[in-house]
Amino acid sequence: MLFQQHHIYQIEPQNETQTQTPMAAGDRAAIRINAILQAALEQKASDIHLEPQRDGLLIQFRCDGVLEPFCKETIEMQPLILNRLKVMAELDSMERRLPQDGHMAIRFQEQQYDLRVSTLPLFQGEKIVLRILGQQEQLRRLHELGFTAENLAKVEQLLQMPNGIVLVCGPTGSGKTTTLYSMLAALRGTGKNIVTLEDPVEYEMQGVNQVQVNERTGLTFARGLRSILRQDPDIIMVGEIRDLESAEIAIRLAYTGHRVFASLHTGDALGAVNRMVELGIAPHLLASCLNGVIAQRLVRKQDNGVLQGRIAIQEVLVCDDTVRDYMSRYERFLAHKQEIVSLYASLVDDGKQKVMQGMTTVQELKAVLGPCI
Repeated sequence: MLFQQHHIYQIEPQNETQTQTPMAAGDRAAIRINAILQAALEQKASDIHLEPQRDGLLIQFRCDGVLEPFCKETIEMQPLILNRLKVMAELDSMERRLPQDGHMAIRFQEQQYDLRVSTLPLFQGEKIVLRILGQQEQLRRLHELGFTAENLAKVEQLLQMPNGIVLVCGPTGSGKTTTLYSMLAALRGTGKNIVTLEDPVEYEMQGVNQVQVNERTGLTFARGLRSILRQDPDIIMVGEIRDLESAEIAIRLAYTGHRVFASLHTGDALGAVNRMVELGIAPHLLASCLNGVIAQRLVRKQDNGVLQGRIAIQEVLVCDDTVRDYMSRYERFLAHKQEIVSLYASLVDDGKQKVMQGMTTVQELKAVLGPCI
C-alpha cells in the first residue's frame, strides 16, 4: 500500500462566496490551502513551492519541469498556511529550526493523491515543498516510454538476464521511478517473487511485494535490503542507492544470483559507474555484476509548435565483455570514456533524433542537457 494515512483531506471546488465570507484566521488558511491544491492539480503540477519572502508567501507550481509563479499570499497569512500544512502532514508545527519530512493524502474529483511534504528553514522563514504523487496513475508499458526501437530492444535484453543489477539514472524528476515500475510490470506473472524497497511507494502494484522505508522507525534502505534477502526474492527493486551500505548490499544481492533494479542520481550512463566506484564499490566487483545502465531526462514535448507535456530522452548501455573489461580496470575506463560512449546512442544523440522528428526543440535540449548540443 502507499502511505499509511490517518486522514484523507477532501479538496472542494472553491466559489466566490466562500472567499468573501468573514471567517476565523484558521479557516481562511484552510480555504487558501484548498484553493492552492485545487489549482495545482488542475494544472497537473508535479510540485508546489511555498517560499517565504519579505512581502509575503510566494506560491509556485512546477509544471512540465518548469517552475512558474501562481500567487503570493499576504505576510499575515504566511505562518497560518505553513503551520496548517505542517499539521496536515503530521509534522511538529513548533519546530522551525530543523528540516522535516512528512506526507499526507488528499482526494480531488474522486481521485486520491499522496503528497510528500518537505520543510526547510531559511533566513527569511520556513519553506515548504509539496511533491504530488498520483495514486491512481496508470502504469506505462515499456514501449510507451519513448524508447527508440534500438534502445527498447536493449532494455528487453536486460530484463531477460538471469541475475545482476540494472541501474536507472538521472536527476530528480527525470522519470526514473516510472521506468523502474514499467520494467517490473513487464516481469510480473513470471512465477517470480518480486520485492521492492522504496521511499516512498509511489504506485501500488498488484503482484509485487512493496516495502516502504521509514527511517523514523529504523526501517532504513540498508536494513530493509538485509531483511528482503531473507524473503526468498527473485527480483528486487531498490528505489534509490544512497550510500555505500545500500550499494554494497545491492551489489551483493546481484552477485549472489538475484536480479536487482535500482535508481541512482547521476547525469548519464557512464556517470553511474563513476558514482558506484566513488561510493566504494570495487571496480572488478561492479564489472562482474552490472548488466547495464539506463540514463534519461525529460524534455517538454512539442505539439503543433506549442510546448506542453514531456517526453523522455534516453541512453542505454549494455555491459558486454568490452565494457566489463574497461570497468574492471578503472583507470583504463576513465581514459577511454569516449570509446565506450561510441558503443551506444547517447542522450544527445537521442535528443537530436527527437528534434528531427519534431517531438521537441533544440532550445529544450539545451535547457536540459546544457550547451553541448
